[in-house]
Amino acid sequence: MSKKRPITMSVKRGPHFFFILFLCFILIAVSIPSGDAGPQQKVLVLEISGAITPASDDIIADAIEKAENENFEALVISLNTPGGGLDETQTIISAIENASVPVIGYVPESGRAWSAGTLILMGTDIAAMAPFTVIGSAQPVQMSVEGTKPITEEKIINALVKFSVATASKHGRNETFAEEVITKNKNLDAQEALQAGVIEYVAPSIPNLLTQIDGQEVKGKVLQTENAGIENYEPSIFSLL
Repeated sequence: MSKKRPITMSVKRGPHFFFILFLCFILIAVSIPSGDAGPQQKVLVLEISGAITPASDDIIADAIEKAENENFEALVISLNTPGGGLDETQTIISAIENASVPVIGYVPESGRAWSAGTLILMGTDIAAMAPFTVIGSAQPVQMSVEGTKPITEEKIINALVKFSVATASKHGRNETFAEEVITKNKNLDAQEALQAGVIEYVAPSIPNLLTQIDGQEVKGKVLQTENAGIENYEPSIFSLL
């Protein structure tokens, strides 16, 4: 009696089968997240446009707090301002100095940072300007019903010069310009400011600036900004009141 052999089915696998199988392995490999890949770094960007007012103080303080609490790599303050109040300016510079997060000042394309804006820029941890932008003209003025009138009182001018020079000195910036921007209303474009040591970078955009400053040590941390995500700060309704 002959034994029955089990029926087997022969399947021929052509080269297309192995190619598809190979592609499946590749797709699985790239879809599995790397075990040591950490969260993407992020940078908070705050735009300040118009005059520096008490509301500016609150907005900048809130942005600093957000950047600190939510582990942003840095805060970029984009300045486009004709100036503003001296008290508000000093408050902002003090807040930047006391912030644990690195604060970067930037004058964007077609922007300006005159008067108070120049002082704030000099008070940031890193200062940068887009090409062809201008800073300067920081002689204090007095507002009246007749318009603005330059303040020439020696007591006020000397105090403001001292503050401006001290601000520049803390960040290793040009102290002569810090004085002359007040006493002579001196102005500089981006390239002149870079050559004079008033700013550290000229960048056409914020992403370009973040690439340039990557690896720089600021406030005890090495910046990782080259591929950082950018989040625009939106002020709360309370900070606008």
